[in-house]
Amino acid sequence: MKGLTHFISGVAMGSFIPAAVRMANNKIDNSLILGLGGLFGIMPDTLDFKVGQFFSQADYDVDVDPNNLNPQDMAEQIAKGINDAWETGRYVKVQLYPIRLGVDLWRQYVVKFDGEKNEVVVVINEIVNTSQTPYLGTAPKTNRVGRCRVKGKMLETHGKPSVVDIMSGPQFGFIKRAGQVEVEFLPWHRTWSHSYVLGFILSSVVWVLASLVAGWDKGWLYGLVAFLGYAIHITEDLTGHMGGSLLWPFQKDRTNGLCLFKASNPHANFTVDYIAVTLLLFNLNRFAPRPYFAMGAWQYLLYVIAIPLVIYGLITKIFGERKGEAKKEGEISAEKALAEHLKQSNEEMLYEAEDALLGDVQR
Repeated sequence: MKGLTHFISGVAMGSFIPAAVRMANNKIDNSLILGLGGLFGIMPDTLDFKVGQFFSQADYDVDVDPNNLNPQDMAEQIAKGINDAWETGRYVKVQLYPIRLGVDLWRQYVVKFDGEKNEVVVVINEIVNTSQTPYLGTAPKTNRVGRCRVKGKMLETHGKPSVVDIMSGPQFGFIKRAGQVEVEFLPWHRTWSHSYVLGFILSSVVWVLASLVAGWDKGWLYGLVAFLGYAIHITEDLTGHMGGSLLWPFQKDRTNGLCLFKASNPHANFTVDYIAVTLLLFNLNRFAPRPYFAMGAWQYLLYVIAIPLVIYGLITKIFGERKGEAKKEGEISAEKALAEHLKQSNEEMLYEAEDALLGDVQR
C-alpha cells in the first residue's frame, strides 16, 4: 500500500476508540491523538527507507559505466551472486545502481529473474528523464540484451521484472532454501520493522512518555492508538507479495504475503482509502457529543461503503484494464527487445544446425 493509504488507515483505526475521539474533540481536549495513529501507520516503512536500507551491506555491486554498456556482463555479475548463495548456503545481497547520464538524464534498464529458464536477463532500455519519461529511439541498436544461466534452481518471488532508472537502484537478496535459491526483492524491506512485537515495544514507549506528560489515565490511550496504527500497516502489507517478519526478533524470516494485489495497485489503494475515510467519519459521528446524522451501522455499511464499492468495481471492470495490472513502459520495451533477441538467437541456432548438417552431408 502507498504511504497515504497507511496514514489514513492508522487514523481510522484510532477512531474506533471512543475516548480517543472525545479527546480529539476541540471542545474537550483538542488532542492530536488520532494523528498519532496516522504517524504510526507510516512508521514501519519510514524505519525501512530512512534507516534500514542504509545498514544493508551488499556482497556484490552492479555499477555500470554509462559509456560502456554491457548487459551480458551485468547479467553475469548478478548470476555470480546467485551462484554464490547456491554453493555456500549463505545469504548473499546484490546491489544495482542507476546509470546516470546527466543532470536530468538516466539510462533505464530492466532486470528479470526467469525461474522457468533458470537465468538472469538484463535489457538496456531508452534514456529517460527524472520524470521517467522515455526518449523514443534512444535504446541501443545492438548489444541490448544479456542472459546468464545460474547454477541450481532459482525461485523468483517478486512477481515482475525490476525497472532500474532514476535516483537509486534496488537490492536483491539470495538465500538457498529447500533445494533452490529464493530471490528476495529489497531484503532490507518488511523485515524487522514489520513486526507486531516491535510495534508493541514502540507503542509501550509512547504509553510511558504520554503518561508522564498527560497523566497515566490518558497515556495508555496514546499507546493503544499508536499500536493500532502500526499493526494495521503490517496487516495491510500482508495482502501483497512480500509479507513481513511478523514476530521479529523471535521470527526473523519473512512470512509470505497473500499475493492478492501489488502495493502500487491504484484500485486496491483507492478501495482501502475509501473504506478508511468512511469508517473514520462514521466513528467521529457516533462518538461525538451531538451526532450529525443518525444511521445504524449495518445501514451505513450497506449504503455508504458496500454499494459504492460494488459500483466502483463494476466501472473498473468494464472500463479499466481487462488483462490485469498495467505494465510500465520500461517493462513493455524490455519484453519487445527480449522477444527480438530470442528470435535472432533461434535463427542463428537454426543456421548453425543447417551448416553443420550440410557439412556432414558433404563429408
